[in-house]
Amino acid sequence: MTLSATLRTLLVGALAAVSAACSLLPDDQAMAYLQAEEQPLTRVPAGTELAVQDAYPIPTLAQQQQRPGSFEVPRPAPYIEDNDADAVTSLNEYSSGAINARMDKDGAGSAILRLDGSYASNWAAVTEAIAASDLRLSDLNRSTGTYYLEMQTVVPAEERGWWASLWGSDEIISETYLLKMNRARNGVYLSLLTDADTLADESLTLDVLKQIKSKLEQ
Repeated sequence: MTLSATLRTLLVGALAAVSAACSLLPDDQAMAYLQAEEQPLTRVPAGTELAVQDAYPIPTLAQQQQRPGSFEVPRPAPYIEDNDADAVTSLNEYSSGAINARMDKDGAGSAILRLDGSYASNWAAVTEAIAASDLRLSDLNRSTGTYYLEMQTVVPAEERGWWASLWGSDEIISETYLLKMNRARNGVYLSLLTDADTLADESLTLDVLKQIKSKLEQ
């Protein structure tokens, strides 16, 4: 190895040792933020204005918080549930008085069931109410607020034609109805449909909604 190569090797080793030693030294400025103070605005001659603004303005606190004496790991604030939160509340945890189930009419005069409280709470409560009733729940979709109910409808023989009325008997058919949960200004309301655009018969709607209301009030 030549002399110049040896010197370069020694120099690189010395620099590495110095860098390692520096990394072990305490950082005297690491806690400097604890002693930082707000500085006054820059003073300029009279008649002169600086086109400046705070890039990250600090809002005024309602009360002065005590400055920590040592470094504290930042932690997020506790989770607070709002009206549209996805937390599931059971029927037992959400009282019937808070739900305040009541029969009502919508703007078109169709029967609906109004419920107070959040969407998440009412979804859980209605799901349990249906399970406790005689209604048959075949599917549900929380994102669209839809319960799919399988119900049997009796078609009288006389409505099926003359021959059926003479020789036949009543026919029982199974149909899928949509129980919709709709968001309202204060809570939600339930309505019954035969499809996405057609409301169910009023007598059937009243029967279904009253069954649910009865279970919610238990």
